[in-house]
Amino acid sequence: MRKLIRPLILFCAIAGVVGSAALSDAPARQKDDKKDPKKDDKKDAKGGGEIGTIEVFQAADGWRIRVKNTEGKTLLNSTRADDTKADALKTVEALKATFAKGKVVEVPVEKKK
Repeated sequence: MRKLIRPLILFCAIAGVVGSAALSDAPARQKDDKKDPKKDDKKDAKGGGEIGTIEVFQAADGWRIRVKNTEGKTLLNSTRADDTKADALKTVEALKATFAKGKVVEVPVEKKK
């Protein structure tokens, strides 16, 4: 049961992050803004749940993607590296489309012989 719930929670967290429109290309906040940016950043566009960030970074073997929650803890690391930053950003867009319309499929566990 635990093996089923953990991936489901992870999927929901990633779907929330990917589904939000608040990516790194959003305009930066002004320092004189009287609102608390930490409170605003934790709410998604619908005002419901918390959101995290999708980071695109350069590793030793190429460009990789990392998804973090609002507390800064890593939820997901990419398993492959892209050659260019543009390719990594295309991967992010593909993930957003997949999480927005994709369905969850449980893969049965293979029995060891």
